[in-house]
Amino acid sequence: MIIVCLIAAAFVVFFPARQLVAQRTRMEKLETRLAELTAQNKRLQDEIGRLQDPSELEVLARGRLGLVKPGEHAYYLVSPPSSPAPPPIPALPVHRGLWSRMWSWVTGLVRGKG
Repeated sequence: MIIVCLIAAAFVVFFPARQLVAQRTRMEKLETRLAELTAQNKRLQDEIGRLQDPSELEVLARGRLGLVKPGEHAYYLVSPPSSPAPPPIPALPVHRGLWSRMWSWVTGLVRGKG
């Protein structure tokens, strides 16, 4: 009877304890995710504030879109092309022997290409 009571007590204690550990682990993961999202939200809020500044918008328009003010000239530097590829080496004609040419002729006749 004592053994049965001990087993029952172990089940009563073990399963809730296991659920408690699982919930704590999940809470730690969620808290880590919350901290990451909070940091990302802060960065995005800072970027929103930065993008509302007209001088920052001008820098972005010039850098990303290549826009210029009236009267200015835009110059784009193009890297020189890489060295051209060497010309291909022409294939040498294949010299086939008499038997090879005769066999090709016979197979051509059989296939209907003769």
